[in-house]
Amino acid sequence: MALDLLKKSRWLTLASLLALSSTTAVGCAAEPGDGEEGLDDGTGSSTDDITQVSHTKVKRQSIGNCWLYATASWLEALNKAATGEEKNTSESWHTYWHWYEQLANGGARDEISTGGSYATAADLIARYGLMMEGDFIPGEAEAEMSNRQSSALNAVNASLKTGGLKDAVARRDRRAIRAELDRAWGLDEGMIKRINNVFGEGVTRTLDRSSYAAGRAASNKIIRSKDFPVELKDPQTGQKVRANLADAVGTSGGGWWAPRSGKFAWNEVNYPYDQRGRREFWKRVQKALHDGAPVITSWKVDFNALSSSSVFSLEELQRRGPGRQGGHMTVMHDYQAEVPGVGLLKAGEQATAEQMQAALAEGTKIQFVRVKNSWGGIRPDRWNDAAIAGYHDLTMSYLNGPIKECSERDGQTDTTNCPREVTPLWDVVLPAGY
Repeated sequence: MALDLLKKSRWLTLASLLALSSTTAVGCAAEPGDGEEGLDDGTGSSTDDITQVSHTKVKRQSIGNCWLYATASWLEALNKAATGEEKNTSESWHTYWHWYEQLANGGARDEISTGGSYATAADLIARYGLMMEGDFIPGEAEAEMSNRQSSALNAVNASLKTGGLKDAVARRDRRAIRAELDRAWGLDEGMIKRINNVFGEGVTRTLDRSSYAAGRAASNKIIRSKDFPVELKDPQTGQKVRANLADAVGTSGGGWWAPRSGKFAWNEVNYPYDQRGRREFWKRVQKALHDGAPVITSWKVDFNALSSSSVFSLEELQRRGPGRQGGHMTVMHDYQAEVPGVGLLKAGEQATAEQMQAALAEGTKIQFVRVKNSWGGIRPDRWNDAAIAGYHDLTMSYLNGPIKECSERDGQTDTTNCPREVTPLWDVVLPAGY
């Protein structure tokens, strides 16, 4: 998990971020070697549903970078719609560059922050492009969970405390930062050379600002966002067109509060407080899902709301009381709703165009949304009866809340001190025109 939402007061501790990455108790960091039991060998792709979002395989985060896993799921689904192919892009590649920017910009002192946001991910894509998982870390080409991310995080944090990055002078040397990151990630000489060829040893070039870097990307197995095909809907004509990832991420608005610009640019939309505003919000989400768009969503997790059937429900939370909490980012896949004049449109069952149109009625009651998650596929330690392995159903009662928000003490949720009530659903990322 983990989102970089300081401006929205949604910071999380590392303990919270790791909560469902471990095979041990909720909130415990994964021990070396954990996380390989019960891996999912083929979940993630489903077209027999209302919304027809075709996702790639489920992965499993080992550190608090759910936002990068959600963004990767999003862009892989857009690419799959355009090409019919299933890509496995590297979350580790963007994690490497996220850490580099923290260090180079003076944003890390004793520890790296693993948190981020869709806007941060979009900017990383623009500056550093994409890489296939098997090209960046060949040994993890087919792995559901990246153990390298966890070991690299430990190594970088150790370097900040007692190693090469402890000294403030060293942290101002971009070549030294790169060298420490390369060691932490265990990159081979070939990979280091590719990065140097494109960006320079001290990262003096980025893809969005240097034609030299852009021209050398492909030969070094780095994919520019302009060269990554996706399917998008033209907001002017209403027709689906073959575009590229650069079109989808658009251009940064210059601050976390500013919308991204561009004809096809996707943007965050906050969840309204009033009921009428919420229904209009959900209509926009439904329209996007009906068109096969993988809608990114950010929400607050309370693990005591999670049932063995992979459902987050308010009833389960009320029965058990508050548990470990944190922020999370996932990608919507499907939904279930009671539709006036039609009846129940079930998630996982085919819906006609007429039924989907009827589902946009004011009186439609969405029961839950189904999301592709980054907590792994088959997880008998967490749930044993998911509708689709690796996917979770978020009930509308849970997303609307309110739920108790607890304080944190020593990096842990203090369930005895829950002074506020909050709405778990925070926002979604929608394509232009919705």
